[in-house]
Amino acid sequence: MSALSRLAVQIGLEAASDIAPDHLVFCSQHGDLTRLREMLDAIATGAEVSPTSFSQSVHNASGGLYTIIAKSRAPVSSLASGASTFACGWIEAEGLLLEKPGRQILLVCYDEPLPAEYLPYSTQRQCRYALGLLLRASTGHGFALQAAPAEREEGLPMAPLFIAWALGADATLHITVDGQGWTWSRE
Repeated sequence: MSALSRLAVQIGLEAASDIAPDHLVFCSQHGDLTRLREMLDAIATGAEVSPTSFSQSVHNASGGLYTIIAKSRAPVSSLASGASTFACGWIEAEGLLLEKPGRQILLVCYDEPLPAEYLPYSTQRQCRYALGLLLRASTGHGFALQAAPAEREEGLPMAPLFIAWALGADATLHITVDGQGWTWSRE
């Protein structure tokens, strides 16, 4: 496993603890670009690309590895939605909870800094992070997300901003990325 996959799987295991989630949502804006870059370098030099490297470079690799390590048979969704990846993962989890409110959904969002040659294509400050949340339908005290008008663009990825807000006392968190506003509120 790459360092990024290990980080995603570890945070997922810690978030789930001894609970067996009913569905898994793994989100990464960029996926394992370090591994992908290594494969592209190999192709450029005429070296063979390992099938294992390829299978571990796809977006659903971390979710699949989690199911193996946790011995989970839960279905897995893997999402990548640019700078809005965390919000889209949250929406996926909310949809699953609306469909069957008794479920527990493991939401894992993770990324690492982009390789140097990809930095010109991102306006976000680069950082390594992973956030794992075990979500269930709210019983009156929880968080809600809705689309909102765009405001000033944020520099950090959504997941680190969300966890800092969730641990604080502010009533709302507004994030704008790629011209789309998102607002979380406490219920």
